[in-house]
Amino acid sequence: MNFKKLSEEYLDSFLIHAGELISIPSVYEKDEDTPFGPAIQQALSHMLALGEKDGFVTKNIDDFAGHIEFGEGDEIIGVLGHLDVVPAGEGWTSPPFEAAVRDNNLYGRGAQDDKGPVMAAYMAMKMLKDQGFQPKKRIRLILGTDEERDWQGISHYFKKEPMPVAGFTPDASFPVIHAEKGLLDAYAAYPAAPDTENDIRLLRVKGGGPLNMVPDEAVVELSGAVRPAFDAYINEHQADAYLKEKEESVQIVFKGKAAHASRPETGKNALIDLLGFLFSLPLPQVDHQLVSQLLACFTDTDGSGLGLDMSDDVSGPLTSNLGSLEKTKEEWRVGLNLRYPVTADAEQVMERLHNALEINGGTVEIYDHLASLYVEKEDTLVQTLLSVYNEATGGLAEALSIGGATYARSLTTGVAFGAMFADSPDTAHQSDEHVRLKDMVKAMEIYAESLYRLTK
Repeated sequence: MNFKKLSEEYLDSFLIHAGELISIPSVYEKDEDTPFGPAIQQALSHMLALGEKDGFVTKNIDDFAGHIEFGEGDEIIGVLGHLDVVPAGEGWTSPPFEAAVRDNNLYGRGAQDDKGPVMAAYMAMKMLKDQGFQPKKRIRLILGTDEERDWQGISHYFKKEPMPVAGFTPDASFPVIHAEKGLLDAYAAYPAAPDTENDIRLLRVKGGGPLNMVPDEAVVELSGAVRPAFDAYINEHQADAYLKEKEESVQIVFKGKAAHASRPETGKNALIDLLGFLFSLPLPQVDHQLVSQLLACFTDTDGSGLGLDMSDDVSGPLTSNLGSLEKTKEEWRVGLNLRYPVTADAEQVMERLHNALEINGGTVEIYDHLASLYVEKEDTLVQTLLSVYNEATGGLAEALSIGGATYARSLTTGVAFGAMFADSPDTAHQSDEHVRLKDMVKAMEIYAESLYRLTK
C-alpha cells in the first residue's frame, strides 16, 4: 500500500472531519448530567458516530471515554488521544471554534492539541480499512475526555476496558518519545493580612487557571494612589500592563505570553510581573512577605527557587510553573505545576516542595501526581515506530524525552508518537493555535504504516 499517496488523497476528508470536531468547544464545564460538561460529551458522541458511520466497532464507556476499533484477535494495539481542549483565551485572528485554513495551516483551538492529531490517526485507520487490510490484532483508537485537567476519563476507561499490549499517543512530537518527566500539580494556601486602613489596600488578585499553562493575564485590584508606583514599575521593567480607574479602586491588568507548562521558559508569566509590581508597594507585612517568597520561588522556571534544581541525562532538568494565583479577603491560593526528571525520587521532590512553601503559615496540598514514563530505547514498540518514522522522512532520528505528560503513561507499554515534527510551530495552548497541513498528511502516512506493521 502506498500510504504516502493515500494520505494526500485523504487530506480533504481530514479537513472536513477535523473542522467539524474543532467547531465543538469541548472545554471542561461542571455539569450535573455529564462527567465533564455538555460540549465534551458532544465531542465524544460526534467521534463515535463518525466511527460507526464508517463501519468501525465503537463503544461509549459511561460518557467518560470511548473507543473506535477494527481487527481481530485477543491483543490490542492502542492509539490514545483526547477530545477536550483548554479555554480559547484572547488574541485570535479568526474565531477559535471555527476551523479556518490559511497559508496551508489549519487554525482552531485543538488543531494541534489534540483534535488534529486524533483525526490524523483516525484517517490512518480508515485508510487501512478502506484498502481491505485485516489486522491480526485489534487496532483501538481510545478517545479521552479529561486530559487537560486530571485524567479522570482515561482512568475510568481502564477500570472497565482491557489494557492494550502496546500503543502510542499522537499528542507530542516525532520521532518517538520514550521518556516523560513526572508531573505534579499542587496548591498552597496562605492567610491574608487583615484589612487595614493603609494608604494602599490590596483588594483582589486573580490570574491563571489550568496549571499546565503559563498564565498570559493577571489582574490586581487596589485602592489608593497607585499610579506613580505603576508608572515607575512599567518604565523600569518594560512590563505589558494597563491601568483602569474605577469608582473607588484601580484595576491593573498584566499581560504575558501563554505557553505549555512543560516548557515554561518559552512563555512570559503574567503573574511574575504582577508579583513584582506588588513587591514595590507598601503592603502589610504578611502580604509583602508572601509576595517576596513567591517571587523567590517562581521567578526562575528551573525549580532552583524551590530547592528543586535537578536534572538527569535521560530527560533533562526539572521545570516549574506558577499556574494560578488568587487572593480573597481571607487567603491567598497558589497553584503550581512541576515536571521532574524520570530518574528523580518523587517522594524527595514532594518533601522539598513542602519545605519551600510551608512557611508564613502556608499549607500545601498535592492535587495530582503522574509518575514518570520510561520505555527502553531497545523496546520492540520503540524500534518499530522509529523505523517507520525514519523511513518516511529519510532521517536517522533517535528516541527522545519530554517534559509533557501524555496518555502514553496510562499504558503498560506506551510512547508518545507525533504528530508534530522538529520544525513544526509549537502553538498548543496559544492563541491562533494551528497545524501545518503538510504535517498532518505526513502524520497520516506514518500512522498508517506503523499500525500496519504492528498488526499485520
